[in-house]
Amino acid sequence: MTYATKTYGTPTISIGKFITNPTAALAEAKGDAIAVLSDNQIQFYAVPASLFEEMTAFCEFAQRGTTSLKHLQAKFTAPDIEMEKLATEMAKKLKR
Repeated sequence: MTYATKTYGTPTISIGKFITNPTAALAEAKGDAIAVLSDNQIQFYAVPASLFEEMTAFCEFAQRGTTSLKHLQAKFTAPDIEMEKLATEMAKKLKR
């Protein structure tokens, strides 16, 4: 499977290739989310179950107001992103 481009570091794949074998597409992404494209526009993101569970845990902790990364069970990492700042901003939005 070949990804068309990367969007913000996220692998992308055409919807046709994704539909052909979604399990293989997710396996090739090695745990990352995949942006699924139609006509070069992102239609949705496919997320492995383990990553979805981490995202859910992150949101649950953020809603409770415990946004310090040391309290999070999730293992999010990203270059050039201040995760502590991101967690605080997400918590504010979720509480609204």
